[in-house]
Amino acid sequence: MSLQHLTFDELLDSGRDHECPGMGPDHICVKIAAIADLPSRFGDFHIVAFWNDQDGKDHVAIVHGDPMGQEDVPVRIHSECLTGDAIGSLRCDCRDQLETSLRAIAAEPAGIVLYLRQEGRGIGLLNKIRAYGL
Repeated sequence: MSLQHLTFDELLDSGRDHECPGMGPDHICVKIAAIADLPSRFGDFHIVAFWNDQDGKDHVAIVHGDPMGQEDVPVRIHSECLTGDAIGSLRCDCRDQLETSLRAIAAEPAGIVLYLRQEGRGIGLLNKIRAYGL
C-alpha cells in the first residue's frame, strides 16, 4: 500500500482494530495512531504517529514522498533530545544531525526520519540532565 494510493483516513481505519502476534523474538506489534501533513522549513512531509506494544511511548515517522514499494529509501533513526533538538544545547549535535537529515531526505524522491521518544538514547531526561551535571 502507498501513502499516495490510500487516504489518511483509509490508512488509519485499516489499522484501527489492528491486533497481531508481533514480529521477531520480542513479538513487537506497531500500530499507526495518527497521520497529518507537516509542511516545514525543510520541506513538505507527512508525520505518522505510531506506538508499539513494548515501550508504551508514542513515536513518529516523518515521511517525505512515497517510500512504499521503493528500494534504497534513505532512513534516519533519531533519538529524541530535548536539550539539543528544542533548545540547541552545545553539549551535543543532535539538532544539527536532525536538521541535516530532514534537509537530505527532503532532497530525495522519498525518505523517512524515525523520531524515537527515547530521550538520551534511552536513559531518560532526568538521568540525562544528571549526566550533564557531572
